[in-house]
Amino acid sequence: MALIQTIGDRTYTYSHCVGSLFAFTAPSDMVLRPDGVAYVVSRGGDPGYPLGGRQKWNKWDLEGDVKIVEAGGQGMGEGDLMWPSGIDIGPDGNVYITDEYMNHVNIFSDDGDFMGTWGTSGSGEGQLDGPTGIRFDTDGNAYVAESRNNRVQKFNSSGEYLSGWGGAGDGAGQFNMPYGLHIDSGGNVFVADWGNDRVQKFTPDGELLMQIGGSGTEIGQLQRPTSMATDSDGDVYVVDWGNNRVQAYDETGDIITALYGDARELSKSAQVFIEANSDFVKARRRADTSKEWTFRRPSAVAVNDKNQILVIESISGRIQIYQKEDDYLDPQFNL
Repeated sequence: MALIQTIGDRTYTYSHCVGSLFAFTAPSDMVLRPDGVAYVVSRGGDPGYPLGGRQKWNKWDLEGDVKIVEAGGQGMGEGDLMWPSGIDIGPDGNVYITDEYMNHVNIFSDDGDFMGTWGTSGSGEGQLDGPTGIRFDTDGNAYVAESRNNRVQKFNSSGEYLSGWGGAGDGAGQFNMPYGLHIDSGGNVFVADWGNDRVQKFTPDGELLMQIGGSGTEIGQLQRPTSMATDSDGDVYVVDWGNNRVQAYDETGDIITALYGDARELSKSAQVFIEANSDFVKARRRADTSKEWTFRRPSAVAVNDKNQILVIESISGRIQIYQKEDDYLDPQFNL
C-alpha cells in the first residue's frame, strides 16, 4: 500500500528504496543523470572494512538497482581519495569529486579512469581548504564550498579561479563550515551553512537572496543541514542531517512539511543479498525491522525531472524515493 502524505495542494507518495545493505557505505553526496543513473561518493568501505578503509564512488543503475562502476580507493596517490565530500558531473562528462583532506578536486572519466586533479592548499584566491560541496552551472563553471575557509569559490571547468564570497561568522552571507551546494534552474546557488544550522541562497555572483532554517528541532528548524535540491515548482528540499529528516520549503522559504523515511520493504539488491544467506533470513524473521524504516543520518537529496525526491542515508546506505504528485485526488468512497 502506498504511503501518502498530503499537505495543502502538495502530495508526496513514498515509492521504494534502492541500494540498501552495504551498497553505499557512509555516502556523503549524490548527483543524478537524466537516464536514471545515480553517482554516489562514499567515505566508508565495503563490508568488513573499517570506516575510512576504502573511499570510493559508484555509478548506480536506479531502475535495476545494480552497480555499474566503482572507482577510487583510500590513499594519497593518483586516483586515491582520503576524505571525499562532494560529487558532480562536469560539462565534459567527467566525474568531479572534492577531497576535504587533500584540498583538491579529483577528476575521473565516466568509466572510472583517473584523469587528474586541480586545486592547491591555502586560503588565497583559487586555493582550497576543506573543499566540500561542488556543483556545475549551465555555463560549465564549478562552485566549490570550503568548510575551513568558510566561503564559496567559482572556477571554470579547468579549475581557474573566477570569483568567490563568504567569510567566517553567523551574519548574512557568512558561513560556519559550509557543506553541500545546489544550483537551481535560475542559476541561484544554495549553500548548506552546516555550523549555522541554516541554508543561504545567493545569486550566481554571491548576492544574498534568502535564508532558510535556524537552530532547533521544531518543524522548519535545522540541525546541521548537508544538502539541498529544488523541484520544478521551485520547492526546496533540505537534508536536516541532525534531525534525521528532509524538510520541504516553498520558494519563499516557508516550511511545507518534513519527510522522515518510509522504507518498510527492502530494495531489490538487499532482497537478493538476504535471500542468498539463510542466516540473515532467519535473523530478520526474529528481529523488529521497524527501526529500519526511517531515515538514519540522511546526507544528500536530489530531484529528477519526474519530481521524484531521492534521499540517500549515510548509516543505512540506501536511497529512499518519494514521488511528488502533480494531479493527486483523494479517493471518493461515497459513490
